[in-house]
Amino acid sequence: MITVVRRRLGLALEPLSRAVLVSRNASRTFVARSSAAVADSALLRRLAPGSSSYLRAGLVRSPRGFAASPASGQAATEETHAFQAETRRLLDIVTNSLYTDKEVFVRELVSNASDALEKCRHDFMAKGEDPGELAVAIKVDSDKGTFVIEDNGLGMSKDDLASNLGTIARSGSKAFVDEIAGDAKDDKTAATGTAAANIIGKFGVGFYSAFMVSDKVDVYSCAGDGLAHRWSSAGDGSYTIAPCELGDGDGQAPARGTRIVLHVKEQDKTLAAAEWAVESVLKKYSAFVGFPVTLNGKRTNSIDALWTRSAGEVSDEDATAFYRFVGGAIDTPAFRLHFSADAPLTIRSLLFAPSDNPERGFAGRQLEGDQSGLSLYSRRVLIQQNARGLLPQFMRWVRGVVDCEDVPLNISRESLQDSDLIRRLGEIITKRMLKFLGERAKKEPEKYVKWYGKMGVFLKEGICGDQSYMYKDALTPLLRFETSAEAVKSDGDDKPRHAQISLDQYVERMPEGQKDIYYLVAPGGRKQAEISPYLEHHKRKGHEVLYLYAHVDEFVMQHIRTHKGKKLVSVEMAEFDEDSKDAKKDDDKTDDGESLGGEAMEKLCQWFAEEALPGRVTGVKASSRLVGSPALLTGHEPEAMRRYRMMLSMMSDDATAKKLDELQMSAGLELNPKHAIVKGIQAALESGDEERKAVAKMVAEQVFDNARIAAGALDDPREIIGRLNTLLEKVVVK
Repeated sequence: MITVVRRRLGLALEPLSRAVLVSRNASRTFVARSSAAVADSALLRRLAPGSSSYLRAGLVRSPRGFAASPASGQAATEETHAFQAETRRLLDIVTNSLYTDKEVFVRELVSNASDALEKCRHDFMAKGEDPGELAVAIKVDSDKGTFVIEDNGLGMSKDDLASNLGTIARSGSKAFVDEIAGDAKDDKTAATGTAAANIIGKFGVGFYSAFMVSDKVDVYSCAGDGLAHRWSSAGDGSYTIAPCELGDGDGQAPARGTRIVLHVKEQDKTLAAAEWAVESVLKKYSAFVGFPVTLNGKRTNSIDALWTRSAGEVSDEDATAFYRFVGGAIDTPAFRLHFSADAPLTIRSLLFAPSDNPERGFAGRQLEGDQSGLSLYSRRVLIQQNARGLLPQFMRWVRGVVDCEDVPLNISRESLQDSDLIRRLGEIITKRMLKFLGERAKKEPEKYVKWYGKMGVFLKEGICGDQSYMYKDALTPLLRFETSAEAVKSDGDDKPRHAQISLDQYVERMPEGQKDIYYLVAPGGRKQAEISPYLEHHKRKGHEVLYLYAHVDEFVMQHIRTHKGKKLVSVEMAEFDEDSKDAKKDDDKTDDGESLGGEAMEKLCQWFAEEALPGRVTGVKASSRLVGSPALLTGHEPEAMRRYRMMLSMMSDDATAKKLDELQMSAGLELNPKHAIVKGIQAALESGDEERKAVAKMVAEQVFDNARIAAGALDDPREIIGRLNTLLEKVVVK
């Protein structure tokens, strides 16, 4: 009847607290589980070695602390039990279909052993006793084809083995957490909270991963009362329970705790019985388990889970070693952030800012798709390396560990289920890391500027990326730029240096009357910026100008647009009031003498537009902002847009490419009426000498092309070589 009800209700995964007897031929249900997962029922009869129960059981202690033999009254018969049909099918599913990689069986068994040790520690602390040194020991033998894992936590009695290993998806660890959580209000010690926080198990299926690589699994366990039993199954529909001796030899159980022996399949010996393979899996998944884990006598988790400590408890040396371990890096981190939160999610994390770009150099590597540089843990056990979908792409440089107890896992603990919760987790981490960088920039400005020089490209990517609307306000204050300000010599510097400043600092230094934030794109560096004709007006006005040396910087400025109420304007596109008093005063006289008069200048501009440069400019006019340059281009496409157009042209057909090329002609020209070249052209045109007029036309064309070069709008400078040679020849001959 019970079987029929279970089938109708689909309760094959329902945890059972005890064996179900149906008839003489029916028996207890089975679900194999590790020492940790099966130890919860043992809480009812836990006894430490050396207690009075050992005397009552008639045991004699050996020098190694194990009982020499079981009591004479112990049953010596072997009992055979049959699985229920649906349970056997479920076992087959768990064994063959639940996990993606077979190697995770190591993680599951270690996690279960860790839970058994945590329960043991909690139990002894509650009684005011010392549990002794708690540890997990693993031994592999490739010749014998065995994998053995042992813990000295809370073991299991005969009834525990039958009930706990007879119910699939019954999580003793979860039941333990629920039990102590109910008593937490009355518990005046920290033991209860610590134990609950350190328990890993949740689903009650981890033990079954052992059958992925094993022909047979033997479980030897003792609850500490001197009565040891062996549970054995090949996962083929039945299991056996029989008494066994206490000891540390083959076929014996530890005095307290559980020993699991996996008889590895022939085809899986390289994975499960080879020391190097098991060690690799241990370091990958279980490097930070809270108890010592040894493999053939060698400890594998020597690096502590530093994210569980406060920042003051972690030395720089330990942090660097941890960073290199989890990040696979060879450099030293520039900054590290210890971040903890209890709401809205329980988070413990240790994040690093690399000192070198992790995508460049000898050890550089590119992450795939939505991978991050963070390892996602849950209660110290690795869930996902390079966790996917956790951080936005521009934060892929962050390295470290995030441990979240609330992370939604599927039953195999290999993937995440609640994408919305993961998104919120990522937002919390991202915003906190950006805030931390802002704090470092203020406290250690020189160190931050050095870091920004290598890593700033990622911050710029964030401003221009798809999630700019979320993080632009946090990213913008982190940007750093050189400016037109004079170099300053600081303490310890051999020579003056041009400081890099933030947009906040720029706004603070703006003179009264300046309305906008000005920038100049100069891919060629500072020397190129200093000779730009677009800078002349701002130098005269005392305006500071940001120098942008990277091509992407212009896209960044276009995405920011405004900062603290100030527009970001390129000096190439800036508009000025030419009729201002200052402009008229400056136009009156120069070092070269008087400027061209209004009528003469108007005729010269008309000649430039109609005869010297027909169809090549949208207009020519006199300029009031030029000081030392004869001309400049206006209304032209920005540097970044020009490069984008060139890329499109290469990918387009001839007709489209021709239309794209026409875009570069949409520019005007401003002439400096005070410049000697401009006045010389005017004089040549009024001379009546045809040869001088011809030279003046070539000079006018060269002035225009020079302005295009200064604006970065000349795609192919080879076209001006012929004209330059002709002009040079005339100069030399003259």
